[in-house]
Amino acid sequence: MKAIGGYELRRELGRGGMGVVHLATTPAGGLAAVKVIHPELAGDPAFRRRFEREVTAARSVARFCTAPVLDAGIEEGAAYLVTEYVRGPDLARAVREQGPLTGANLEALAVGIATALHAIHGAGVIHRDLKPSNVLLSPLGPRVIDFGIAQLVDHQSLTSQTVMGTPAFMAPEQVRGEPLTPAIDVYAWGGVIAFAGTGRLPFGGGPPPEVLYRILNEGPNLDGLDERMRAVVERAMARDPARRPSAQQLLDELIGGRPTPATASQVVERTWAVTGAPGAPEGPATAETGPGRGVRRWPWIAGAGVLAALVAGGWAVYAGLGTPALPYHADFAESWAVGVSDGGRAEQDGESYLLTVNPGWRLWKSAPFSGEPAEGIVVGSRIRLERGSGEFGVWCRGDASTGDRYDFAVTGSGSASITKRHGGQSTVLYGPIRVKRSADDRIVAQCEQRGDRVALSMWLNDEPVGEAADTRSPYGPGDTGVYAAPDTAEPVQVRFRSFELRPAKG
Repeated sequence: MKAIGGYELRRELGRGGMGVVHLATTPAGGLAAVKVIHPELAGDPAFRRRFEREVTAARSVARFCTAPVLDAGIEEGAAYLVTEYVRGPDLARAVREQGPLTGANLEALAVGIATALHAIHGAGVIHRDLKPSNVLLSPLGPRVIDFGIAQLVDHQSLTSQTVMGTPAFMAPEQVRGEPLTPAIDVYAWGGVIAFAGTGRLPFGGGPPPEVLYRILNEGPNLDGLDERMRAVVERAMARDPARRPSAQQLLDELIGGRPTPATASQVVERTWAVTGAPGAPEGPATAETGPGRGVRRWPWIAGAGVLAALVAGGWAVYAGLGTPALPYHADFAESWAVGVSDGGRAEQDGESYLLTVNPGWRLWKSAPFSGEPAEGIVVGSRIRLERGSGEFGVWCRGDASTGDRYDFAVTGSGSASITKRHGGQSTVLYGPIRVKRSADDRIVAQCEQRGDRVALSMWLNDEPVGEAADTRSPYGPGDTGVYAAPDTAEPVQVRFRSFELRPAKG
């Protein structure tokens, strides 16, 4: 099979109990993961009814820390499911090849998976098969996949359960064949975090019947987890489902206060320090997109240490210290993310912020500011193209979990445009138009709410460039930042000499 549902199947990514997963090209030219269901399942009328029902539910799951379902259908007797392609290794492989996670990296993983469960349960869906191989480690944080899909196969027998899931991560009531609730996913969350933090299956290995016996009659082995994380995992893996916390309660305990999925995902994005795997398949990621090149290691570095302080101090500390008032002027030396990833390098250089971006990638970096006024915001930055060729600029109304944002771009060759981005795709709202550049270009953008539309205006070096209006599902207030991308086979280096925010004029 070379194509299905308009998706060109490029190569196989993996096989599972339900079918084969392919890397595919979408009709719009992007990348997606396409799971083609085994024909013997797709030919069952009962399966088709479940497929339609469960896919509808899965598509309603918010994107927070998940790989969202984009499309599905049945073509020539074959059922297929299309999800966002997430670049990066799965957790099982990462632990196997690099060892357990510790400290703030483990905390970031715990928050990310709990955030995904909050989104999944909020849509009325139960994952049913949460395990390390269903957690992908993207450049922005963990992404949970295959939620709700396990229900597509009849789970009336224990045999079918063991085929579809890893016994080590099943809740006792799941093993007993009792009615299932979201509490089974919380139990599995505890098992996954225990595995990530120790490198061991929580109930050991061996034949499935032996593992299932231990689940029903013994407690998990949590030796090696630090005291605080162990306490949370123990509560999540309580034998009585009524004693387990909900996904929201997990987030409350891990972060403090009562964080929403949006704020929790921001914590993960700002502290996550994991890049791709050797030989990782090519594909896009939300904040840094481009062809997969792989790296030689996963640097489990202490850049996520901020999360440790957030956990220790509580959500109120994060909300109070992480949200400066308007007008805002960047202090690149203290507050902007720095480090190396597949996409390139972000570094503080003197009083500037320097992005060096590898070919085929786009690097978006968020300003450490949240709480954009509902009426809108003005973003300004003085930018110098240091070397290479490409585009650079600022953005507003960004959503880290979806990749949504409005980009205001200038190219080295002297053109400017306003673009709406969503899920790795782009729609040009204005331009490109020829502009007069200088050695240090000052880009100013205004994102202003006007009734049910967003008005977008752009200036370059104090001269108006153009205006556009987004009336089709316009984005609400969100994050702001800077970005750069090369347009040749060579890296581009862009220096951001300043960054300011102020309320829109109205």
